[in-house]
Amino acid sequence: MKKLLKVSLGTIFLCLFSLPAQAETLEELKSMMQQMKTEYEGRINTLEKKIDALETQQKKDSVRVEQLNNQQSEKVAAIESKIEEKSLNVEYVGRYKAPEGNGGLLVRNPFGFGSVSVGGYADLEYGDFENDGAYFSSHRWIINVGAQLHDRIGFNSELEIEEGGPNSANEDGEIKVEQAYMDYKIANWVNVRAGAVLVPFGRYNLYHDSDLQDLTARPIMARDIVPTTWTEAGGGIFGQMNPDLESLKNLSLSYEVYAVNGLDQGFDDTGLQEARPSLKIDNNDDKAIVGRLAISPTLNQELGFSGYWGEYDPLGNAIQGSGVDWHSTVGSFELISEYAYFDVEESAAGSSDVADFFQGAYAQLNYHFWFDWLNQTFLGKGFENPQFTLAGRYDWALIHDDGDADNSENNRETRYTLGFNYRPIENFIYKFEYQWNQANNETLERGDSNGFLSSVAIGF
Repeated sequence: MKKLLKVSLGTIFLCLFSLPAQAETLEELKSMMQQMKTEYEGRINTLEKKIDALETQQKKDSVRVEQLNNQQSEKVAAIESKIEEKSLNVEYVGRYKAPEGNGGLLVRNPFGFGSVSVGGYADLEYGDFENDGAYFSSHRWIINVGAQLHDRIGFNSELEIEEGGPNSANEDGEIKVEQAYMDYKIANWVNVRAGAVLVPFGRYNLYHDSDLQDLTARPIMARDIVPTTWTEAGGGIFGQMNPDLESLKNLSLSYEVYAVNGLDQGFDDTGLQEARPSLKIDNNDDKAIVGRLAISPTLNQELGFSGYWGEYDPLGNAIQGSGVDWHSTVGSFELISEYAYFDVEESAAGSSDVADFFQGAYAQLNYHFWFDWLNQTFLGKGFENPQFTLAGRYDWALIHDDGDADNSENNRETRYTLGFNYRPIENFIYKFEYQWNQANNETLERGDSNGFLSSVAIGF
C-alpha cells in the first residue's frame, strides 16, 4: 500500500512539471509545489498511520478468528467425544439390575442425565394331558422398558403378547399392558407411584415372570383366587424401612398401598379372572384400596400380609380380601407358600346369586443342586453357576358355588406337582413337570385331568 502511494506522488509531481507556464515567476511555482508536497506528505502520513492501524487490527482479528476456530474445534471434538461415548455407553447389566425397570440392557445418556433399560422375557410350553391331547403353546412374549430420568423420577413398563396376539390364526391371543407406572421418590420410607400397577396382593402376582419361576404352571390360587396377572389403574405410596433393633439387625420392612378402580362384577363361581377391571373406566364411583406389608426379619426370610377392599358393582356391594405369604431360603432349600381369602357381599337388590367366597393356597418346596463332575460336559462347560432344581408343590382352591349347576357343593380343585428344571444361567431355564389334578363339582383349571407339562423360558 505504501509503495502505491509513493508511485502516485511521483506521478503527481510529473504532472506538475508538465503544466504550462501559467505562474508568473519560477519562485511562485516552486512555492506552490512545496505547498502541494507538504499537503500530500501529510495526507500520506495520515494514510500510512491508518494502514498501520488496519494491519494491526487485521492481525488481532486473525488471532481472534484463530481462537474462535480453536474453540469451535474443541466444541466439535467434545460433541464427537460424547457421541462416541453414547455409542459405547450401552452395557448389559443383567436382568432386574437396572436402576429402573426389569430389562437388563442399560443405555445411559451421555449428556449427563437419565438412562433407559430394555429387556423382557419369553416362554414356550408343551403340554400333554388326559382328554386334552398334546400341544405347543407360544404362551408369552414380554417387553420391559424402564427409564430413570432423574435419581428421584423413574418409569417402568411391561407389555405382554400372549399366544400370538389378537391377530393369531384363531384370534385366541391378546396384547395387554401389565405395568406402566411412574415413580416420584421422596425418601426410602415413602414414595409416590401412579399408573398401571401390579396389584400388591400376595407374592406370586408381584413375581410372576416365567424366568423367575421353577414350575411352568401357575398355582390354581394364583389364577382363580388372586387373578394373576392382576393389573389396576391407580396410584398410591410405597417404601422401605430398616429399623435399627438390637435383636434384629437385618430387619427390613417394605410396603405398597394403592387406590385403584377395583374388581368388577365379571366373576363367577370358577374364579375371579373375569373380574379384572378396565384400565380406562370403573363401574362404580368408589375406589378400591389394596396393600401389602412385607417383613423380612433376617436375610432370605420374608413374611407378607395383604389386604383388599372395594365395591364391585353400582349397588355398593363389596369384595374384601386378606392374604398371607412366606418365602424362606435355607441353604439349598427354598420354601414358598401363600394363602388368600376373598369374601363377597350381595345386597337384597342383587339380581342373581353370586359366589360368596373365594379361597386358596399353595406350598412349594425347591431343592437347588449341582454335580461338579458335570462342569466339563455340555451342561456345565462355560457357565459360571449352572443349577438343577427339584420342585414339589401342593395347591388348592375352593369357591362357593353360585347354584348354576343345581348343586350345593362348593367347587374345589387340588393339584400335586413334581418338577425338575435346569438353569445353565440364572435367566434361562428348561422345566419338566407332572401334575396330578382332582376336581369336585365344577372344573376350575384342569379338572381330573393329569398330565405332563414342559417349557423353556428366557429373561433378558
